[in-house]
Amino acid sequence: MPFVEVFTREELSDAVRAELAETLLVTMMNIEIGHPTDHAREIGWVWFHTLPGTSWAVGGRFDDTYVKGRKMGLARIIAPEGILDSELKSKALAEVTRNLRDAIGAGDDDDGLGFFTIYEEVPAGHWANGGNVLPLSELLTKMGGDVSGERKREMKALFDGQTALKDHFGIPA
Repeated sequence: MPFVEVFTREELSDAVRAELAETLLVTMMNIEIGHPTDHAREIGWVWFHTLPGTSWAVGGRFDDTYVKGRKMGLARIIAPEGILDSELKSKALAEVTRNLRDAIGAGDDDDGLGFFTIYEEVPAGHWANGGNVLPLSELLTKMGGDVSGERKREMKALFDGQTALKDHFGIPA
C-alpha cells in the first residue's frame, strides 16, 4: 500500500512524473511486500505537488541565500504502522530519496541538502480501504507478495505489545 507524496520547486514533465511514479511504486512494493502485485498497484498512489520557489522559505528566507543553486524536493512516504521495521524504513528513505534526486536531475555536484524524505506511519485503525478498516495482516494478504514469516511475527508482536500495554493501563482500544 505504498503512498508517496512528492513536492518539487520545478515543474516536472508528464514523462518524468510517469517514470518517477512507476519507480517510486515499484521501490515501495519491493520493500513492503517483496515485489509488485496488481492489488498493491490498485491501492498504491503517488501525488505530485509543484510549489514555486517563492513558496519555499529556506533558512527563513525566500531568496536563494541558502538554496545555493541546489535542486530541491520532498517526498513523504505514508504507510500503515508496522508494515516496515527500522531497517526497511531506512532502506525506503534512502531509495525514495535517490529516486527523487535522479528524477529531478540533481548532479554529482549537488550536495543533496535540498532533498528530504519523511516516513510517516498511520496507526492501526486510523486508515481504511474501500471504507473498511482492515488489520495490517488482512491488508498484506489482499496485497499479495512475499512478506516473510519472521516479518509477520514482528508485526504481530508489535500489535500484541500495544494491546497488552493498553490493557495494563486501562487505555481504550
